Amino acid sequence: MSDQFLSQEELDALLKGLGNEESSETFRGGGHLSDLEKDMIGEIGNISMGAAATALSTILGREVKITIPRVEEMKFGDLGEGMKGEQVVVTIEYINGLSGLNVLVLPKDVVAIIADLMMGGTGEVENVELDDVKLSAVSEAMNQMMGSAATAMSDFFKTRVDISPPKVEVMNFDDPNTKFPPIEDDPEKSIVKVEFDLEIEGLPKSKFFQVIGSELVKQMYDMFMKVKGHEEQPAPQQSAPAQAPVSTAPAQAIVPPPSTAQPVTAQPVQFQELSGAPAPSASKIPAEKLELLFDVPLRITVELGRTKMTLKQVMELSVGSLIELDKLTGEPVDILVNGKLIARGEVVVIDENFGVRITEIVSPRERLYALQD
Repeated sequence: MSDQFLSQEELDALLKGLGNEESSETFRGGGHLSDLEKDMIGEIGNISMGAAATALSTILGREVKITIPRVEEMKFGDLGEGMKGEQVVVTIEYINGLSGLNVLVLPKDVVAIIADLMMGGTGEVENVELDDVKLSAVSEAMNQMMGSAATAMSDFFKTRVDISPPKVEVMNFDDPNTKFPPIEDDPEKSIVKVEFDLEIEGLPKSKFFQVIGSELVKQMYDMFMKVKGHEEQPAPQQSAPAQAPVSTAPAQAIVPPPSTAQPVTAQPVQFQELSGAPAPSASKIPAEKLELLFDVPLRITVELGRTKMTLKQVMELSVGSLIELDKLTGEPVDILVNGKLIARGEVVVIDENFGVRITEIVSPRERLYALQD
């Protein structure tokens, strides 16, 4: 190298080094993913899809596993290559914390299995066609899954992340007019495709993938680095309290000055002795007094289960929506009198009407005390 000019080889090496440094900082849609960005996407995928798998397990009543993601970068225009036939496309829009679209693509037969399990089937389906009822069931499952994923991301990013209700539709990629959701506005822009393995207990393993646009990757990366920087920042050391100088002189007793307050007479506290008489019980109540109440009407309720929902979730309910209860399949239902639990039983059918066969009953004393509460 001369004192004033760089050779062409030196310029090329310098520019190449600068380019690598720039591409390793943040994915902008035109460069390449760095190893750190791939690790970031994989970590977020593990967290969000882990929560989604837990939600799907609860809905289906079977163990669901979503395995380690495989991250691939490609151009948006090349996304449709290799995709054939009908696929179920789930579009999620981030409306708080993050901004942009996130798209899941699932094979139609996998979605048919999920719908069948949600409707009480075994998951062994022959007809993979999805009618409105099945699509509604799958939409609710996706809503629960991606809602759990957004909650997990909120915990990870230390900021609230909200999504709109997922849009579920069947797309035929054999049709040249089929358009993928607008993840990007330019087919030459880079996007990230994350592929997962899906395992539902008792059923064959399948695959699905997630598509993330460059702008959303950038937002995730910035938030990821902010979280990592906060975690790596050492906790501030608390300054030790100032200590008085230590004297080497022999210790002397410190005598307080005489007090001018009036002397106080202290007396031991006196507690009233507890009576050994037992509390009144139902067996001590005269029968004639109980008979006066036999004609009092009571409201008997059979409770299948309960759940808690936000006002937003209630407002989003529509025909075909599924509400998950806190009872498992086959678990006894609760029998309540005026809102108080007195027994449990199983649902039966009597002359085309529902009935309840009592299998467990609360003791008379507990029933009476429950009615008195």
